[in-house]
Amino acid sequence: MKLVFKNIATLLCASSLMMPVFTQAHERFMLPSHTQLSGDKAQSVSIISSISNDIFHPDRPFGDSDTGADVGDLKTLFDMLEHRVISPDLTLTTDTRWQAFSRLSVADIKLTKSGTYRVSLVQPDVHMTTFKKDDGTHSRRFGKHPSLPDNVTDVVRRTTMSRVETFVTLNEPSNAAVKPTGVGVELSGDTHPNDLFVGEAAQFKLLFNGKTLKTPAKVKVIKGGTRHRNERNELNIDVANDGSFSFTPQSAGFYFLAASTMENIEQPAEMDVKHYSLYLTLEVFPQ
Repeated sequence: MKLVFKNIATLLCASSLMMPVFTQAHERFMLPSHTQLSGDKAQSVSIISSISNDIFHPDRPFGDSDTGADVGDLKTLFDMLEHRVISPDLTLTTDTRWQAFSRLSVADIKLTKSGTYRVSLVQPDVHMTTFKKDDGTHSRRFGKHPSLPDNVTDVVRRTTMSRVETFVTLNEPSNAAVKPTGVGVELSGDTHPNDLFVGEAAQFKLLFNGKTLKTPAKVKVIKGGTRHRNERNELNIDVANDGSFSFTPQSAGFYFLAASTMENIEQPAEMDVKHYSLYLTLEVFPQ
């Protein structure tokens, strides 16, 4: 399991920060109670989501359907988020109910058909302008046409789009819901995301807008439990020219993968750069 992570500080800040309360990049993740279930009857999975740099230890909620706690400065972001579940027969559900609590959000996903489900929280394009003030400090303003201070330099108009995802399978894994939607950065490849085992190489490929990602990029992989380690032990993997990459997990558990890319926009246009990010949770099982 791996993903692409374009190592650009401004990009991560843009994709991870919707509100000015954040001063540095924060990861986003989902953590399902189960990624594999079996049985003849319908099953359910509880999923938490959070904005936190302690991987899989929640810090701030991510997602709400106006049923949870007062999320304050995060409400604008949550109102934008699209709640999506793609079922094995490609039925798209967009009314999943996420409820925010003080440090995490929770949703229940019902699995009624055998096969693989794709659960997503998608942030559509957010407009932001970055610039350098006349005193040399870097700053940013949100909105499509923000008012900027006098004498600014290095002005770049940006949009950021991201998706936070996980996959859950009832009975045998299937491939329909894993197929790309054709929007943003997505995971593809020979390995099914719910069929990962210790010591076995996972063979993946990154797609961008439905086509092979050809931009030079890296995959960032972090095993869960960073709070209880002195080092985060991030693994950065180069992505090949055909978008492929490989990763062999050495221990069982949940893994966080981050992938990002960007494209420069031909001018004249309303923005200069578009950023796209993917945050994915996968579970690795023992042999």
